[in-house]
Amino acid sequence: MREHLLADLQFQEGHLPLRYLGLPLLASRLSISDCQPLLLKIDSRIKGWDSIQLSFAGRLQLIKSVLMSLNVYWAMAFILPKGVIRAVEKRMRHFLWKGNSAVGYPKVAWSEVCRPREEGGLGIRDILALNKALMTRHLWNVIQSNQSSIWVQWIAHTHLRHKSVWTIDAKGGSWGWRKLLRLRSALLPYIEFKVGMGKSFLFGMTHGIASAL
Repeated sequence: MREHLLADLQFQEGHLPLRYLGLPLLASRLSISDCQPLLLKIDSRIKGWDSIQLSFAGRLQLIKSVLMSLNVYWAMAFILPKGVIRAVEKRMRHFLWKGNSAVGYPKVAWSEVCRPREEGGLGIRDILALNKALMTRHLWNVIQSNQSSIWVQWIAHTHLRHKSVWTIDAKGGSWGWRKLLRLRSALLPYIEFKVGMGKSFLFGMTHGIASAL
């Protein structure tokens, strides 16, 4: 059957892991080695600025506009390993304070640098918080049952199966799905439940969470 489909559709059979639009397609959890293309791309961009005499303000702007955009692309698709986040922050921290020189040292803690300007920071986004926010957006699409998303439809068919995202067990499914479900507590304070006709409201409590889908 597989050979007939490949011949009829003129597809080439691939094997995981492979890359699509610059991102790895995996059947298992994302590892640090899987994120090497991201780290290499950051290194390449920083290396490309070797010949330019950049001020501190110039390096700050490049981190915000160029290096962070590379991170956002990956952070929208994956829950990044903490080791990768540390490696990315190390590169940005070195470039900010030292440029392409070995001379210099961090003058302010990185946590302070990542604060908004109005709070005394430099406005660089915290990658861990950014990654969490972007992943929570995916979970929000599932909660809203966004039928325009093929991924949401797939989640509803394979994981939810007419169950509530609020009450489903976080121990089942893939590593990424389990990590995504752990973000429910971050969304809960912003959720309001309104009971109307009762046709779409599941009046149940699991760990104090009402289910509404």
